[in-house]
Amino acid sequence: MTSAQATCDEILRGRLRLWQPSLGYRFNVDSLLLVDFAAQGTQVARVVDLCAGVGVIGLALAVRWPEARVTLAELQTEMAGLARRNIEENRLAERADLVQTDLANRAAARAALPGASFDLALASPPYFSPSAGPPVSLEGEAIARHELRIDIATLAQEMRRLLVPGGRSLVVFPSERLVALLAAFAGARLQPLRLRFVYPRPGSTASRVLVEAQKGSRGPLVVEPPLLVRDEKGHYTEEARRALGD
Repeated sequence: MTSAQATCDEILRGRLRLWQPSLGYRFNVDSLLLVDFAAQGTQVARVVDLCAGVGVIGLALAVRWPEARVTLAELQTEMAGLARRNIEENRLAERADLVQTDLANRAAARAALPGASFDLALASPPYFSPSAGPPVSLEGEAIARHELRIDIATLAQEMRRLLVPGGRSLVVFPSERLVALLAAFAGARLQPLRLRFVYPRPGSTASRVLVEAQKGSRGPLVVEPPLLVRDEKGHYTEEARRALGD
């Protein structure tokens, strides 16, 4: 992908500059809310960002956690190329690497990403089933938005394989698909420990949910207070501003 087909955008108030496609799938505040949700937990040494796209989640967490080593795992060649560029241009090559692999292909994923290698696995995976919503004309955007190449159950199984005992997985997902997410974690024997609903504004219904699960835990699930992205006046709330880098 050429520079004419991509834009370079600053996030975290200029601490991270990321190339992403001009057209098609572009990251949004969901990714930074997940990073902030992860950053409220204990810092770890080894992190993997699955379905990484251009690397926004993994690289933003690398900025938040200067001691962490981050691996970005992405399927699509163009997205992977931008992720490599983002690693290099943000001078994170000593602490971040890119693996291009198909997580739904068990043999390929095992060869590219050895099991029990990470303390933390994060993902903003495809949100929608193949039949949900209007059709998406761009193939790359369709793969990023819809479960065409990997579904949430397969992703949860891969998270468990990659985590060390006691390792944690964190996912941001549409709130209306919370049942599917929890079922995926149960099928992968990952115990949900924290859950937080995200509301766009006061009086709205929840649009997203943030969930943290742990490999090998039997602990209780804590439902945290709701997270409001904007206040009554349409301004970002204090928590949202923190996620954005304030």
